[in-house]
Amino acid sequence: MRLRIEELTLIGTSRTVHFEPGMNAITGGMSGGKTATVSCLRALLGGEVRVVPELKGRTIAGTVLIGERRFRIMRKLVTTATDKVEIAEIGGAGEGWRLPASQLQAGYDQTFRDWYRDMLSLPRIRVPRAPTDDASPLVPVTISDYLMYCVLRQTEIDSSVFGTADNHHKNIKRRYVFEILYGLYDPEAAGLRERLREVTTELNALTADADTLERILASSAFSSRAQLDVERSQTEQQLAHTYAAGQHLSGELNTPTTAHLRAQVSDADAELAKIDTAIHAETTAAANLRSLHDQLIAQSRRLTRALVAERLLNDFEFHTCPRCGSAVPERGDDDSCRLCLQTPPTSPSPDALAAEQDRVIEQVAETGQLIERSGKRLDELQVARTSRADRRRSLGVELDRAMATYVTDQTDRIRSQAAEQARLEEHLRRIDDALSLHTRLQGQADSVAKLEREKGRLNDLIDASRRDTPGVAARLKELDKAFEKILRAFDAPRFDDRPGSYIDRKTYLPVVDGRGFMDLQSQGVEVLVNVAHVLAHQQVALDDDTIPLPNLLIIDGISSNVGHEGVDLHRLRKMYTTLYNAASDDLQIIVTDNDPPPITGIHKALELSDTDRFVPGASSLFPRDGVEPAEAGGDASQETL
Repeated sequence: MRLRIEELTLIGTSRTVHFEPGMNAITGGMSGGKTATVSCLRALLGGEVRVVPELKGRTIAGTVLIGERRFRIMRKLVTTATDKVEIAEIGGAGEGWRLPASQLQAGYDQTFRDWYRDMLSLPRIRVPRAPTDDASPLVPVTISDYLMYCVLRQTEIDSSVFGTADNHHKNIKRRYVFEILYGLYDPEAAGLRERLREVTTELNALTADADTLERILASSAFSSRAQLDVERSQTEQQLAHTYAAGQHLSGELNTPTTAHLRAQVSDADAELAKIDTAIHAETTAAANLRSLHDQLIAQSRRLTRALVAERLLNDFEFHTCPRCGSAVPERGDDDSCRLCLQTPPTSPSPDALAAEQDRVIEQVAETGQLIERSGKRLDELQVARTSRADRRRSLGVELDRAMATYVTDQTDRIRSQAAEQARLEEHLRRIDDALSLHTRLQGQADSVAKLEREKGRLNDLIDASRRDTPGVAARLKELDKAFEKILRAFDAPRFDDRPGSYIDRKTYLPVVDGRGFMDLQSQGVEVLVNVAHVLAHQQVALDDDTIPLPNLLIIDGISSNVGHEGVDLHRLRKMYTTLYNAASDDLQIIVTDNDPPPITGIHKALELSDTDRFVPGASSLFPRDGVEPAEAGGDASQETL
């Protein structure tokens, strides 16, 4: 799908770069900031933020065309995965988004990377981090991975094709993207790989558990299941015989005479318990009655004092102040107190008090009678209990005498039989535990066999999905033709081993006249091969809508290690001319170079110098073009993961 950058602005500065359809060039000296500009373009396209110190924390804005839709994007140049990126559609439906850069957060259904992938109609696929390990965790193929086939960085332009020999993780993703683009990797295989990983993890766990169980059983006395089955049957028979002997012995002990005596002892115990309960209840009732009797007597005494006080103090008046001894003058009236001038409270009449006292005296007498009756009942219960206790003792003595001679003779027999029964029961439990381990081991073996069959089936399906189909073969053949044609157009040096260039079907790296890419050795030739390779992918994708490669090509440091005199200058012009002819409204090409393009017609989007750097007014020099901050002191091995 067409992906075009129309404009890039460094917010807060006067730096704005306009790009045209077709081929664009960014030129300038080594410290002008060409590679820094490419880093900003990569960030605008959803890649990681890896910029020079002068750009860290700044904000870029840009306009990009995706298919027929135009978007305005603003992104802060920070490495925070959850930092928000703002997107607004220009025209059309006028949609807007504010998304985390690369890490999904609660409340968001996608990231900035996901948005780019969906807008470019790139498939959502998760692939194993380590292809040869079926239990390897799955990682998503992101927009950064697809950009490996759209952005050729200066640090890699003469050392590898979209990956480095010492960056294993990046090469894995490069291979996966190649297979996805050309149909070697079936998107449905992603689900198969997810299930394969689950099956492999479960299979490894079951296998380890089964091995542990086997070692435990092998080192014990229960290693043979057949022997366990025989031993269990024998133990059950012995235990049944022991149970029968125990029942016979119990029957001998429970003779009719002793059984009758036991029943009488049990009845006597029940009667004693019933009498004890009655005694406790009667004792509690008597205590409550005595407490009530004391309360009634105290009430009667209070009533007596009230009657006496009423008669003695009823007409008492103060004529002398009890505090100071002065005479109390005549004051108040008949209804108020002469001393405090308050109306005295109404007191019960003497007749009412006398009647209440009579009632209380009657209750005292009745309570005394109840206490007396309760005492007699307790005496009767104590006599009955003494009688029943004597009867219980005599029955116990008689039962002990009846059983003493027999039980004494059977003590050793009972003890021996109980010990044998306990031993057999414990041995049977141990056999059952061992048999359960054998059953578990057999179940695990069945599960392992089932999982291994499913693993084989999944591997067969995955292998079948990767086989070359006529369509895949045709696309790869077109890629070979395009690559060979572009190399011829570049007038690249050829070798006499095996004329003809193609893409290796195992490594997906170029082969030039029978020589693998890693065997070319000449850095200038490697640059030509790299550029031819990346352009070949774009040309094939333009002619085949089934190849979901974003149609944008950025080449940083295009003339690196290529001479500028004689034959080398001729080849450089050929390379520029071929790129210029390939660029179109559907394929935008952006190149950076120290010198102006050696041909005319290329749009000069930005011209930088030591005095006019990408960041206007920056006091410190940019790193040498091609040496990015991550390479100066960081690890970029996980950049595309």
